Amino acid sequence: MPAFFDAEALRRVYSYDFEMKQVERAEAISVPASFRENGSIVFFSQHDEIGQASLTPTIDFFINVHPQLGSILFVNGEKNEGYISEIQHVRRRETIAMTPADCFTALQQLLGKTSSDIDKSIDATNKASVVSSIKKITHTSSKALLGSSGLSVQYAIMMGLIDDALEKHTGKAIKFIVPPNCYGGTNDQARRVAACVPNVEVLDLPVDGDHDMVQSIAIILDKVASEDAVPYIIAEIPTNPRVEVPDLKKLRAVLNMVRHTASGAIAIDPVFILDQTFCPNVPFLADSGLLAGVRSLSYVSGSKFPSGGKCTAGYCVANAPAEALLEPIEKHLKLCDNEATGLQVQLLAEQLPSMNQRIQDAYKNTRAFVNFIKEALPEAKINFVSEALAREGFTPSVFSLDLPTKGNTPEERESYKRALNLKLIDMMINEIPNESKYCVSYGQLKGCYWTIPATSTQGTTKEVDKDYIARVSLSPDMDLALHKKVFLDFVETI
Repeated sequence: MPAFFDAEALRRVYSYDFEMKQVERAEAISVPASFRENGSIVFFSQHDEIGQASLTPTIDFFINVHPQLGSILFVNGEKNEGYISEIQHVRRRETIAMTPADCFTALQQLLGKTSSDIDKSIDATNKASVVSSIKKITHTSSKALLGSSGLSVQYAIMMGLIDDALEKHTGKAIKFIVPPNCYGGTNDQARRVAACVPNVEVLDLPVDGDHDMVQSIAIILDKVASEDAVPYIIAEIPTNPRVEVPDLKKLRAVLNMVRHTASGAIAIDPVFILDQTFCPNVPFLADSGLLAGVRSLSYVSGSKFPSGGKCTAGYCVANAPAEALLEPIEKHLKLCDNEATGLQVQLLAEQLPSMNQRIQDAYKNTRAFVNFIKEALPEAKINFVSEALAREGFTPSVFSLDLPTKGNTPEERESYKRALNLKLIDMMINEIPNESKYCVSYGQLKGCYWTIPATSTQGTTKEVDKDYIARVSLSPDMDLALHKKVFLDFVETI
């Protein structure tokens, strides 16, 4: 078994029920008939060759682990086909570890072609540079954890916190408080964890539109406290896709408030888990920062501004009150073999030093485009930060656009607006093919990305919580004048 395999943690934290038996070869597997009726046989083997599997009728699942590239799973027999969809979903959400470079190497090997030497080792100089940049950007002194993707970091955070709660708050319910319309991967992954792990539940946190994040958190934390449960809050600031920022002084006060259980005992204080991918330059976790005194973790998808879209890595830091939580989080990051690769760390080392400047330059383009749209199409509703918030450091380069609509019924108005969204995006992509593209990402080095959250990042979100609006993300390097011209052409067609 690989060094990162931890059978005790898989049983205690992930709630898997299994026995382990070592055999010399697959043909040597022997199990009682009673087990065959109620259990599955997972054969785990390490091979330097990709795609090699010694399948026998006894084996239900064959996991072939390559020491450098990761694993390939074979589902054996018609009786196990029902598991495939669930396995694929969990795999792509919770262990989304394989990088494009490793995929390319694997494809070359599968085709029998000579591939370059695989080296996942991390250069110490690169890692030191990345950690130094993260500490400088976040104004924290904690260890910085580097994962293979933002989602793999979030998964490690969730499982690490569950592990910590099981140890320190034995028998108590664990509540993850999550906005129902936040980024689809975050939302879906949180709910899958809750579905798989006993005593874990997701509570909806309304944060956008008519709902105020601070008020919503206050109501839910009071409820969780009365139940003597363990509260973990996952939130995005600014929110996605409405780009809203709560009153941070009120937020800090609500999170720092001492609450009591139904019996009058002091309730467990919350951990605030902040996805600040949209504004990674804001030092939320500084000692005197916006979340001072609140046990807080912050994570960022490196596929956005940290790497400029060059890799999928992510990172996590903690403020002083939450620093001890990084130990169980790191444990589960390693358990899932989801640490960042050498190439990812190299790319972060190259791009992180310029990140804050790129954020500033991209914001200038975004503010200019938003102001232009307000003049060209004043009937449109634009979700973007105010000038006052920007002066406080909230300078995202993404905004959402609610286009004007018409029709005699709500259904007609919604249908018209959705068609108009697509028309705008199609015009931008067709007229500016070298810069504008349909993409859900953000923080790219060049060009302009367009998407509709309801059909992209919110793919697994409940229909009632989806946003059928256009989300636009700009970069520091793009032809802003040409984008303004095409948008004006679009307005003239309405």
